[in-house]
Amino acid sequence: MMRPFEIPEILSLICEQARKFDLARLLTTSRLFFDCAVPVIWRSLPESAPMILMKLLPDADSYLKHNLDAALAGSLQPLDVQSLVRFNFYAPYVKQIARHRRNKQSNIIWDRLLKLVDTRPILPKLEVLKISLSVPSRNEIPDPVSYLSAYLSPTLVEIDHVRNTFTSMEPEWLSYLVSVVVQHCPHLHTLKLSNATRYTVLRPVHADELAKSLGRLRNLRVLGLGQATLAPKVLMALGALPNLESLTISETSGSWGLGETSKMTDDSLPHGSFPALQYLGINFVLEALGNERIAQIWDVTTLVQRLTFVSVCISGSATRTQIHGFVYAMCRSSPSITALSLDYSDSAGEVGLISPGMIDVLAQLPLRRLWLWGKVLHDSRPPWDGERFALAFPKMEDLRIRGHCFGFKDLTFMAKDMPQLQHFSAKIKMNKGWPSRDEVFSLAPRPSPSQMYLLQMARPTPIYETEIHHGLPNDKIEAIAA
Repeated sequence: MMRPFEIPEILSLICEQARKFDLARLLTTSRLFFDCAVPVIWRSLPESAPMILMKLLPDADSYLKHNLDAALAGSLQPLDVQSLVRFNFYAPYVKQIARHRRNKQSNIIWDRLLKLVDTRPILPKLEVLKISLSVPSRNEIPDPVSYLSAYLSPTLVEIDHVRNTFTSMEPEWLSYLVSVVVQHCPHLHTLKLSNATRYTVLRPVHADELAKSLGRLRNLRVLGLGQATLAPKVLMALGALPNLESLTISETSGSWGLGETSKMTDDSLPHGSFPALQYLGINFVLEALGNERIAQIWDVTTLVQRLTFVSVCISGSATRTQIHGFVYAMCRSSPSITALSLDYSDSAGEVGLISPGMIDVLAQLPLRRLWLWGKVLHDSRPPWDGERFALAFPKMEDLRIRGHCFGFKDLTFMAKDMPQLQHFSAKIKMNKGWPSRDEVFSLAPRPSPSQMYLLQMARPTPIYETEIHHGLPNDKIEAIAA
C-alpha cells in the first residue's frame, strides 16, 4: 500500500495548500516530498532573504555577527566552489526577492553575501525583483545600477519599485539603468519605476537613450516611468511596442515632459500606435489657473481609443469645471472603458463627489466597475439623485464610493436598477429616513449573491470621512486589467 507522501498528486496538493513553515518541517519525510516542496518553499523569499541565503554557507554564523557593521564586508574574500555547494543547489529555486535601501541590516548582510558569492547573477533563475531605491536624508536616488546589477538575469521578467518616495532618480541614472536592464533582462514584461521617477524630467540626450532602450523590450506589457513617459520620443517608442497593455504616467506641478509647450494631437504618434494598450494610470496636478496639459492625452486617439480601464488621481487646486471637463474628454475619446477609478480626494479645491451632469457623462460608458474617491461636502454639494445614479449604470458589478453617504432609498434604487451588482463599498446614513425592521421585512427581500461592505457611523450627522478603501493596490488593478 502506497503512503500518502509517495503519491505525486497528493504531494502537489499539500505543497500548494500548506504553509511554508509546515512544509519546511516535513522536508525530511521523503526524497519525493523534498523534491516537491523545495521549489515552493524557496520560490519567494522575504526581506530577510540575505540572512536566509547566508545560512547556506559554511561558518554562516560568523558572517551574521555584528550585523550593523558595514566595514566587515570590505575584508571578505570570495568562497571557493566547494564552500558554495549548498548555496548553488538552492539559489536556482529562488524566483522572487525584495531589497530595500532603507533596511540597513538587510543591506549590510547583502553586501557581505555578494562579496562571499561572486557569481553573477547571484540568483540565476530570479524572475521578480521588488525594490526600493530611496535613501534616508538624501534628496536624490544614488547609483541604482550598482545596487541592482547583481540580481539582473535573463530570467528576470518583473522589476517593481514598490515603495513610494519623495526623492527621484536623476535623468542620466534613469536612462542608464533602463539600458542595463534591457541588456541583461531581454524577456522583461513588467517595469514599474513610477515611485522613483515621479520628479524626473528628461533632457533631450537622455530621452533619446531611454527611447532606444525601451524600444528593445518587445515583451514589455506593464510600464510605469512617471513623467519621463511624456517625452515625445519615449512616447513614440512605447507606441511601437506590440504587447504593451498597461501604462502609468504622471505630471508634477510646473513640468511637462521635456518642458515643451506644444499640444499633443493625433499627429503626435503614428497611426496604429499602442495596439494592445488597455490600462492607463494617471497621477497629475490639476491647477485652478487653467493648467490642463495632461488632458491633451485624450486628444491622441491612437493612445486612448482602445482603453478599457482608466485610473486617475488628481491633486492640486482643481475646480469642479476642470474635473468635469477632464472626465468628459476621457469618456469622449475612450468609449470602451468598463472600469474607472477616479480619485480627487487630495484636491485642494471644493469639489463634491459627482453632479447630475457627471452622472450623465459617465453613463455613456459601459461601466462595470466604478471607484470614486472624493470629498464629503455638506453645504455646497449639488443635490444627489439616487434613482438617476442607479439607472445610469445598469451593468455595474463593483461599486466603491468614498465621499458620499447613501440612504435607504438609494439602496432600494440600486437593488432595483443594478441587478448585476456584486460588490458595494460605501457609507450608509442611518437616520430618520431609515425604515423600521417591520417595514424592511414587508418589502420581502430576496437572497442576493452581492457582497456589501457597510461602515456603521456612531452619529448620523455630521459625518466626517474616515478611511475605507483609499484607491486600489497594484495587484487589484492588474487583476482587473487582465
